[in-house]
Amino acid sequence: MEAMKTTAQVPMEVQYQPAWLTWVASATTCLRALGVDCDTADVAGLTGYAFVTTVHDELCPSGPTMFDWGMLDHGINMLGRSTLVFSSSDCHTKDGRFGGEHTREHCRVAFELVAREVSEGRPCVLWGAYVPEFAVAVGVDDGKYLVRSFKEVTGDEQPPIAFDDLDAPGGPYVMAFPTATNIRKGQLWGDCYAVGLAVQLLNKPSAFRRYGTGLKAFDVWVRALEQNKADPFGNAYNAQCWAEARRLARDFLARVAERNPAVADSVTRAHEAYVDSAAAMRRVAELFPFPAKDEVASADNRQAAIAALRDAQAAETKAAAALMEAVETDWESAAAAAG
Repeated sequence: MEAMKTTAQVPMEVQYQPAWLTWVASATTCLRALGVDCDTADVAGLTGYAFVTTVHDELCPSGPTMFDWGMLDHGINMLGRSTLVFSSSDCHTKDGRFGGEHTREHCRVAFELVAREVSEGRPCVLWGAYVPEFAVAVGVDDGKYLVRSFKEVTGDEQPPIAFDDLDAPGGPYVMAFPTATNIRKGQLWGDCYAVGLAVQLLNKPSAFRRYGTGLKAFDVWVRALEQNKADPFGNAYNAQCWAEARRLARDFLARVAERNPAVADSVTRAHEAYVDSAAAMRRVAELFPFPAKDEVASADNRQAAIAALRDAQAAETKAAAALMEAVETDWESAAAAAG
């Protein structure tokens, strides 16, 4: 209980890096505060988030966070920081549908981790600040979190959040960054890992019954629009998130191609495919701006979005094939042979 009385705040300037994918925004913010030279494309690309697509059969807004967060750690390590993660399997939501004293204990342990890290000058990624989104924990005060969040973009106040007042479906989650690593951003094997992870994510089947993932997620989205059963709010939110993910994938692959001549041809083709996918997904995002109104009710809008989603799917199918070629290349030997 002593940790509930802790008061501490990170001493450095923490400048929030906005993104629809709030884990990417929060992790990038933390890393930059800790001196890592990176941006959202680096973080999304190396962790694989840029290549995730998860879509619920009625476009629930949970889609952009409905995947295994455990895969994200390794990319952070490649950017130059170790990771320390606390997560629980309890759902802790503000309406009280889940949880109990054991969930409150999980919340307490998560708070203690954050309190320790910020007292050492290290911000953390926190799940469930205000709404089911990620934020940056920059301080604690008498059992409450002090955060930087998406509210900085909207200009809203960011009041302290009680340690047990998180809106955290899936349970409390904290990612801390305790130490520097010797792994440098752009290292050949790191890019190779990220490309291999992208191939897996594009082809990976869903572990959840009502969700589609990877290339098949587009089929789920199209079917929801064809049957006019897409939730307007969730549809608009998914559109913004996945359009951003495609832009980040596009930018990341351009960097991979530039710094790895051994696979420049195949990765450049994948990059070009993501240029097309990003353009198609931008059309979807423009058809369904956030916050949602009545756009999804329009049959013309739905048909235009279906065409754009099929264009994005075709482009990413080409990207998956090109990236597979890169995976099957011996990057290290090819680089050594080229001098």
